[in-house]
Amino acid sequence: MAHEEEGAVKAAAAATPAEEPKKAPKAAEPTMDFLDETQQRAAAAYVAYVEAERQLERAYKEQEAKAEKAYADSLERTRRENEDAVAAARKSFEASQAHARKAMEDSLARARQAYEDSASQTRKAFDDSTVLAKKEFDDAVATAMRARAETENKARVTHGEAMAHTWTVFTKARR
Repeated sequence: MAHEEEGAVKAAAAATPAEEPKKAPKAAEPTMDFLDETQQRAAAAYVAYVEAERQLERAYKEQEAKAEKAYADSLERTRRENEDAVAAARKSFEASQAHARKAMEDSLARARQAYEDSASQTRKAFDDSTVLAKKEFDDAVATAMRARAETENKARVTHGEAMAHTWTVFTKARR
């Protein structure tokens, strides 16, 4: 279509005798000059129309190129923003994960320390109870041994007295 318009423009330009000097109108041909002038004006208008159409097409293509560039720039900017957002989210995730890991390790360390403290207190309480029970046992054994010794001494004394009395009675009876 553009080639047809260019051919029509060339034909219209060839039809316009721009280089020919104007002839003085003859009395017999007044309508011919009018037609020539009208044809020249129509050809000039057509040429202007075709040129305006070309300018419009160029403007359309420029506008289309600008829109494509704006679209490509927008896509690139969006891609970069998306990558930045993903990187920021990854960094935030890794920081949160590191913080959670540190909190877990701290809690485990505190729990271990509490366990060790509790176990230590339990061992100390056991040792203290064992020492106290051993002391009470030793005291009870010592008291029992003293009581036994005293009882045995009393029993010996009583036995000795009974033997002496029996001996005295036996010896008196023999006499």
